[in-house]
Amino acid sequence: MRTEQDSLGELEIPDHVYYGIQSLRAAQNFPISGTQVHPELIRTYLLLKRCAAKANGDVGALDRPRRDAIISAVATILASDFRRHFIVDAFQAGAGTSQNMNTNEVIANVANEALGGALGSYVPVHPNDHVNMSQSTNDTYPTVMRLATLRLSRALVVELEALKGALDAKATEFDHVLKAARTHLQDAVPIRLGQEFGAYAHTVGQLLHLLAAAQEHLCELGIGGSAAGTGVNVPAGYRQAILDELRAATGEAGLHLAPNMCAAMQSQLPMTVYSNALRAMSLEFTRIMNDLRLLSSGPSNGLGEITLPSTQPGSSMMPGKVNPSILEMANQVFFRVLGNDTTVAYSAQAGQLELNVMMPVMAHAVLESTEILTTTLRAVRVRCIEGITANEARCRYFAEHTPQIATALNRILGYAKAGEIARASVATGKSVVDLVREQGLLTDEQIPKILDVRALTEPA
Repeated sequence: MRTEQDSLGELEIPDHVYYGIQSLRAAQNFPISGTQVHPELIRTYLLLKRCAAKANGDVGALDRPRRDAIISAVATILASDFRRHFIVDAFQAGAGTSQNMNTNEVIANVANEALGGALGSYVPVHPNDHVNMSQSTNDTYPTVMRLATLRLSRALVVELEALKGALDAKATEFDHVLKAARTHLQDAVPIRLGQEFGAYAHTVGQLLHLLAAAQEHLCELGIGGSAAGTGVNVPAGYRQAILDELRAATGEAGLHLAPNMCAAMQSQLPMTVYSNALRAMSLEFTRIMNDLRLLSSGPSNGLGEITLPSTQPGSSMMPGKVNPSILEMANQVFFRVLGNDTTVAYSAQAGQLELNVMMPVMAHAVLESTEILTTTLRAVRVRCIEGITANEARCRYFAEHTPQIATALNRILGYAKAGEIARASVATGKSVVDLVREQGLLTDEQIPKILDVRALTEPA
């Protein structure tokens, strides 16, 4: 064991570990969930510390030996199983101070060990004086939170684009399949199955635009604002220097400094906007998943218009039963994302005066949502959407027997007479075509032109 000291006193720490006294205090104070901070947040924090060391060196605030030691230490940590060094629970002290200090201590100890120093000595590299130079938790944590979210969101974009492509492909494949539309869950006019899937694809395209706009908000950084946005203890030139380093480290050319650093400390609007985009995504995808479950219901006693790929047995008791398991899983994920968005909403409004201290739970919620949405959409596409087949005969039957084919008669016979025909179709079970023929309302030449089911799926 080694003994370390802070402003509250001394603690004994296992001699071989790279975290320090503030990390241990946080671990003792917050044995809450057993859930570690998201690895992307940890990785991004390490990258930010490397960028800060380079920026401090460039502006002459940090000497070259310490700068190089910090840069080398970060490279060593990133190349290792770095998660074992970070012991702070995801639910921790406000603002993320514990996470920042966990990062500072680990980097300092790795740097000092490489220079021949003892763990816990913090000589020549000190966690606060050197690793945290020109920084505060209050500007580093929101920066890291946004950058980590931005990076994870890139994979989500890829999956959204792939899903849109899969739905577009199904729209083309099913374009010839005629079926009945349903409004209020009641029979409506004919539609093509491809039109339904094309509408789903269009919605995904809209969600891509929404996500892109939210990503732009994440690119605004308050780094260099220090504790309250005033830039206290931040040397001249540092803000631009670290911005340049972060752009290079992340590959995000759109990163820019907040025009008002005080606002960047007070408000976490970018995270709210991004989480709102995920919320909209979850609401729309819940609707689409429910549609697919309805369209595939049965197969004998439901709509049964499409068949989903069989992925696993659906019952421990009923043999041969297959359930829409992938879609059921997806809806559960979407509900979780909606709950996370509520967490973000409450966290965003909880900011007070110069700081929002609820950032750790905000980051935890948004990063989890981004990750599970990405993996879920991949599973939905690969294990469900790409393997959907159309039950064409059943679709055609519904298309030809929907009483709302009578809608085409409005401009010939008027709304009232067309309504009589529709009601008679429901009452007798006869098709609209048969009733029109029986009553002599149209000639045999007019019927296939006016009541052509395919023609009714497009403008007159």
